[in-house]
Amino acid sequence: MTSATYFAYKKKVTKPHSAPYFPEGASIAIRMRAGLYLLVLLPCLLISCVLSLQASEAEETKLHDFLPDKKQPLDPDTTADEPHDQTSTGPDIWTEVRMLRDMVVEQKVELRNMEARLREKEMQADDQKLDLLLTKTSLEELKRDHTTTEERLGASEKQVEEIKKVNVELRVDLENHAAQLLSIEARVTVGDSELQLLTRRMDDLQAQNAAQEVKLASVIDGMNTTESRVDSHIKENAKVAFYAALSDSQGAGPYNTPTVLKFIEVFTNIGGAYSPTTGFFTAPQKGVYYFRFTICGHTAKGLMGVQLFHNGRSIMFAVALELNVGDELHLVLPEEYAIFDNETNHSTFREFLLFKM
Repeated sequence: MTSATYFAYKKKVTKPHSAPYFPEGASIAIRMRAGLYLLVLLPCLLISCVLSLQASEAEETKLHDFLPDKKQPLDPDTTADEPHDQTSTGPDIWTEVRMLRDMVVEQKVELRNMEARLREKEMQADDQKLDLLLTKTSLEELKRDHTTTEERLGASEKQVEEIKKVNVELRVDLENHAAQLLSIEARVTVGDSELQLLTRRMDDLQAQNAAQEVKLASVIDGMNTTESRVDSHIKENAKVAFYAALSDSQGAGPYNTPTVLKFIEVFTNIGGAYSPTTGFFTAPQKGVYYFRFTICGHTAKGLMGVQLFHNGRSIMFAVALELNVGDELHLVLPEEYAIFDNETNHSTFREFLLFKM
């Protein structure tokens, strides 16, 4: 191999001795790709070096063949330099090869380390992906929980609004009830005063009623005495008398017009002067006649009262009358008035002749 060839080869081979440069911040993947590239490039360089050596030896053989005499000495300078160049070229090439081999080994070690780190990074990435997946799952669950919570909160807010409305209504009702209670209390107070007044009036009325009952008892005794005397007188002198009741099952009225009362339950009708069909009494002879009637009212049906008519003219309620032959008497129920009767005969009409004239 010539010196020029050696130096050219040395320039080609010495370039891989420099350590590969990676910019700061380069990723592990880039470094691994660079390592793989060196692993592929170094064998190619070794092959090219070997081929270059073979070509150089072939060229030297051809040169020796073209020389006229192989034993003829060459140029002293060339002859002096040639053994030195041949001796130093071989060891330098193998040194370069060993260096390249060492670099390949170092690159393999670094590649393994890089692969280990890559696997570690991949495991970390997988863990981070798993953590991210768990985080996403947790986030989705939190979103669902948040949605559910918002729905519950919305429902709770609606319930709160409804409760507020109900509370407002209850407050209004409570205020109304309170106002009604105050009004009732005021009425009760007035009612208590009126009740006390009515109680006093009732006491007064009871006292008056007791006094009237005493008077009434006295009057009843007098009437009983008078009736006894009248009955005895009738038995001795009278030949005209009747006694009748209104009804044994119902009352009469109220009516829209004055109505003649017909006492249809006849107990006594001496002389036949009373007609239960028409309700009229007709005097059969001239004399003094005594008329009397009793009535009972029903407070639920309105006013109570009757009128006694003599020949079509209203007269007093209970009287002793001087009648001529043919005079008529009857009882009339006024408009909107009502009386009541049943089997106990509360409403009655009677007459008898006191004496003839």
